Amino acid sequence: MKKTFDYIIIGAGSSGGVIASRLSENPNNNVLLIEAGNSFENIDDIPDVILKGMATGADWTGNQAIGTEFDWQYKAISNPEFTDMGVPRGKLIGGTSSINGQVFLRAIPEDFENWKSTGLDNWSFEECLNYYIKLENDLDFQNKYHGNEGPIPVKRHSLDSLLEDQLSFYETVQEMGYKSTDDHNHPYSEGVGPLPLNNPNGIRWSTGICYILPSLQRENFKILSNSICKKILIENGKQIGIELQNGEIYESGEIIISAGAIESPKLLMLSGIGNKNILENSEIKHIHQLEGVGENLRDHPAVELRWNASEQLNNNLSDVGAQKVALRYSSENALSSDRLDMVSVMRFQPGGMTADNLHFDKSDFGKTRVAITTGLFLAKSSGNLTLNKNNPLSRPKLNYNFLNNKSDLDRMIEGVKFNYEIARHNNFDSFRNELIAPMPEALEDEGLLVKWINSNVHTMHHISGTCKMGSLKDNLSVVDKFGRVIGIDGLRVADCSIMPDCVRANTNATAIMIGEKIADHIENGD
Repeated sequence: MKKTFDYIIIGAGSSGGVIASRLSENPNNNVLLIEAGNSFENIDDIPDVILKGMATGADWTGNQAIGTEFDWQYKAISNPEFTDMGVPRGKLIGGTSSINGQVFLRAIPEDFENWKSTGLDNWSFEECLNYYIKLENDLDFQNKYHGNEGPIPVKRHSLDSLLEDQLSFYETVQEMGYKSTDDHNHPYSEGVGPLPLNNPNGIRWSTGICYILPSLQRENFKILSNSICKKILIENGKQIGIELQNGEIYESGEIIISAGAIESPKLLMLSGIGNKNILENSEIKHIHQLEGVGENLRDHPAVELRWNASEQLNNNLSDVGAQKVALRYSSENALSSDRLDMVSVMRFQPGGMTADNLHFDKSDFGKTRVAITTGLFLAKSSGNLTLNKNNPLSRPKLNYNFLNNKSDLDRMIEGVKFNYEIARHNNFDSFRNELIAPMPEALEDEGLLVKWINSNVHTMHHISGTCKMGSLKDNLSVVDKFGRVIGIDGLRVADCSIMPDCVRANTNATAIMIGEKIADHIENGD
């Protein structure tokens, strides 16, 4: 393979795969896509554990890709009371879109208005909506808010197909006064309804399948799999190429880092870009000061209330899966005035499943359970990412710092109690047995409840913000509004790491949107 390209994209995930595919549409662009994992260049070669998307949910049983060779298997500090939290991320073509739960939920208009207010004037909701429309083929809706010709198929399960627990949740929440919605991706929807999913016909329609594989027949598009980038080579404020861990060097007119919210800041640090004090502490030669690299780590903290359940739920299993109905609502907490800052998701664990060893005790598995997730869709706390001092090339240290903000903890308590009331409704009586987490007495003793929450609060797998996009006035900004690394010519970052804050949604759809948008900026010369 030749060693010089017009564009090198590092990471074949939800953003990087899109950018590589779109740039290679122009036959004048010679594009190289580098992926740390397997590229599976034929759909028939993709193993069922990746290809089949009915058993979904990265934090509940059923997702058999978690903990395999296709998962980076990071560990993190959730907070001081939970220091061994699992953080699965995809290590293969399609990135995390190849191992995730396939919830294809968009950010809401207020997310982008917040971004725009910080000086990101080209990230309005109206502009971003164009890219959400471009990327999707919505099989349920045809209107001005949805696309029907994009690469990613999206569909929702019908109400008459829902499992008993999901339908009970849907009906109970409405009886408690909340609206129903048939389209969570309508910009101004709220309430309870089936989630949009990118797994029609039981296929996990990742960016690997929908963007990369169709592009591989192009002569100007090459993919280099099972290859890890060691560092970006920089001279006089400009990137001059990359060095792989095997010592090979590739040159490019422009390099786009799309390795995700963990590996992208890590690669910048390994390249000498970041906070001087932190890098020198890891014996990395400091080249360019950007103190925000690895800071501003954002995500959605969550806990699950769990009950033993009647075995009758196993008798009616279908392809609907475990997390297909959700309630999006606004907290009543006095410290929060943000719309749709909360989410509750109904989950079901069929008996006979095996442990994924992420958030739950091994004793939970093999039995029939139901659970309701309490999630903060807009957390105030933020964490950070640093290199492993003993081995900077290894997995970085992740500290999510969950619930460090009083509003976060208060809203989590509120949400747990709210979800407990939902499941106490007599609609659940036919299948809901005893509460097993937290112990019932914790619902009467706030001290016990806080201890249980802090010991169990975990990621919803939407890590973001570690290469923050912002104005030059913001000391934590790493890239500008076009994804260009501030102070380094020819280098961009484009993935969830550039989000100023984690959007109020599962992040895969927005990661793809970012890829579409940044690809256009590159082609337009921005």
